[in-house]
Amino acid sequence: MKVEVERDALMGAVRAVIDVVEARTTIPVLSNMLIEVEGGSLTLTGTDLDLQVSATVPAAGEMKTTVDARKLQAAVDSLFKGKVSIAPVDGRAAVTLKAGRGQRVLPTLSAADFPKRAAIADARTFTMPAADLSRILDTASVAMSSEETRYYLCGIYIHPWEGRLRGAATDGHRLVRVEVGLPAGAETMEGVILPRKAVGHLRKLLAKHDGPVEVEATTAAMAFQIGGVRVLTKLIDGTYPDYNRVIPEHTGRGFVGRPGVVVETVSAVTAVTSPEGEKFKVRSVALATAAAPGESEARAKDQSGSSATEVLDVETIGEPIQFGVNRDYLKSVVGLFRENGVLTLDIRDPACPIKLTGEHDDDLVAVVMPMRVG
Repeated sequence: MKVEVERDALMGAVRAVIDVVEARTTIPVLSNMLIEVEGGSLTLTGTDLDLQVSATVPAAGEMKTTVDARKLQAAVDSLFKGKVSIAPVDGRAAVTLKAGRGQRVLPTLSAADFPKRAAIADARTFTMPAADLSRILDTASVAMSSEETRYYLCGIYIHPWEGRLRGAATDGHRLVRVEVGLPAGAETMEGVILPRKAVGHLRKLLAKHDGPVEVEATTAAMAFQIGGVRVLTKLIDGTYPDYNRVIPEHTGRGFVGRPGVVVETVSAVTAVTSPEGEKFKVRSVALATAAAPGESEARAKDQSGSSATEVLDVETIGEPIQFGVNRDYLKSVVGLFRENGVLTLDIRDPACPIKLTGEHDDDLVAVVMPMRVG
């Protein structure tokens, strides 16, 4: 039976789903999107077996088949605006897409072979503002690990804590902890580790959504309803480390200053140095506080003999101290704090973790591990 749908609506659904579909796979149907049309709606679904995304838009007709995801994207994108009709080709495993006099023919695979996951059973359900979920994912994602050997760090740990909903991530070099208001219904939710691919896809969807998000959670899977898009993901099966043990108490030593000043100064002194290291190439920077105003400095050098020094416009807290840090790690976490507030950097001694907090970011704590500099 022929299906009719608005081209722009169909394109929006394709774009919401396309990123989850792997470009290369040994299972042909996983390169396809499932097309289901019934009850006045068209639903496109893509999956990589761990993450499944479905987008629903209004449509007329009935159909159930699968089409190559990237060919479908190219076909819809190349059609003119207006009504698009989709119909099976007689005698072939294919469908035609027509808009006006334009026509595209795409091969299909059976919908029965598509591994669509069933709905989550016995889940904790709650609704939260999109802004709160974005706050957790956008902020904590900075510190997610990408090393598969420590797979349990390759995501964001989300859990309730003392009347708040927390998100935490660490790659062993830096740590970010952020919290938002605890949604009604999430009080008894168990801690879960949301995988980095799901985090990335959710962030893209949330950037275009400002309404509520419906969440379902079990210890094995989570589902998010974001407008007309549903994201269903497996969770990382592992035990997240006790990250609170890494966060140092306030030491009364370090400095306070504007986040932008710290980032600009660190960037300036490392502009002339080359990345160095045996396993990972990094740019290191030394920060030295001073008791006298205007005497604190940032310094960097490399083995080629290049070096740079700049005044670090901050106010020293406690005794002066000099310590080293990875430039990129420091910039990534300092950039999370609001520029209109004061950043506080706490460090007990050059070998201890560095704690960062912000004047207008009571919900956020970041930690960076120091490094030895010559």
